Amino acid sequence: MDQFTNFTRKVSANLTPFAEKVGTNFSQLRQIATEKMSNSAIITELPREYVETENRFEPVKHIHADLVRLARKYALDEGNVDFNKLQNQFIEITSSIGEKITNLASQNPQQQNTQNQTQNAYKPLNVTIQHQLASACISNSEIVGASLYKFGSTYEKIGDFRVKMNHDILENCINLLQGEFTSNIELAQKSRKDVQGARLALDALKSSLKGASSSKQAATAIEIEKAEEVFIIAVQDSMKHMKFVLGSPIIIESLRNFAAAQLEYFKESQSLLETLVTELEEIKLTQDALYYSEVDHH
Repeated sequence: MDQFTNFTRKVSANLTPFAEKVGTNFSQLRQIATEKMSNSAIITELPREYVETENRFEPVKHIHADLVRLARKYALDEGNVDFNKLQNQFIEITSSIGEKITNLASQNPQQQNTQNQTQNAYKPLNVTIQHQLASACISNSEIVGASLYKFGSTYEKIGDFRVKMNHDILENCINLLQGEFTSNIELAQKSRKDVQGARLALDALKSSLKGASSSKQAATAIEIEKAEEVFIIAVQDSMKHMKFVLGSPIIIESLRNFAAAQLEYFKESQSLLETLVTELEEIKLTQDALYYSEVDHH
């Protein structure tokens, strides 16, 4: 008998919170329906400061989501980079830059060509449009000559810098936005839902007071006082979480890091391209002289 009594007590203890939750949700849903269908429904007004804070928080929430989405798209470089492999590719490429330069400096053209063919057999998937352009030029450099090889080599380096920029954006912008800051936004968003739930529960009780019998009015009034306290606490808690997000420097820091990564990439690319243009101009002048000399002989 004692075992049966303990069992029923445990079942009752488990069912009571569930029943209360179902009852609360039903009351809130009924209140929502009443507010939509009736112009005279009781709706507790939210504090002005809370509404103003919400109006400031909402755009920041959307800006955060847009920045993460666009930064990911930018860093993925037209979908050629696997997001999960980006860091490994960056380490692999940068570690081979010094080795490439050393090998090219110590080998004659025939050895360089053999080495390039060997490396191409193990070369990972081209990770940027610059790497693809470099591969196309270097693999066909024998046909056009030194100019195409120089062009391809330069764009391979630019591609390496692009991968570094992608990595920097991943580490210093996207990860920064998706870390603790995202958790803070989610916490603030949850607190807003808690305010909405507390407000609906309060107004549902206020509505029930109208049709309550005299014997139940006193008990309902006490429940309303408790619901008002819950509502006030929920509003204060939500404002605290939203203001914490609004005061955070994370978005500004992420934008700064994004711009800094781009600046480094464009500066390095400019330096490489200036050298390339000068070298190609010299090759062109030499080719012009040879070409027109042949034409004159004909």
